[in-house]
Amino acid sequence: MLIMESYADILKVIEIIKAEIEGLQLDLDYWLGKHDKHLVFSEGARKYGLDVATKRVDFLYERMEKLEGRLNAYQEIEKEIRENVDKLEGLEYKVAKLRFIDGMTYQEIADELGYSHDHIRRVASKSNKKDAAFT
Repeated sequence: MLIMESYADILKVIEIIKAEIEGLQLDLDYWLGKHDKHLVFSEGARKYGLDVATKRVDFLYERMEKLEGRLNAYQEIEKEIRENVDKLEGLEYKVAKLRFIDGMTYQEIADELGYSHDHIRRVASKSNKKDAAFT
């Protein structure tokens, strides 16, 4: 399903942004001093000088601020999609939600909804064929 693939992409982007923020935080620890949080005592300042360290810290803070803004935007989109999908009714939507948003297998979905595995696979296949017609 096109919408659900987009949802999965949003989740991947969120994880990538979080990982990038973590990497920037490690870099910031180097330039600020991991425990001291004082630029003067940091390894980066000792090695490259205060001027370079100050510029690097400013850059890192700006980059982190931008990434946190993007992260918040993507998290809002993810939340909105989840809320809207939760409002949908019908077996196709339930299967899609459980599969692509909740990450369940078709067997788990069948068990959850009280249908056979084959029936759930047919419903998903039918839904995928509808989506393919629109792309």
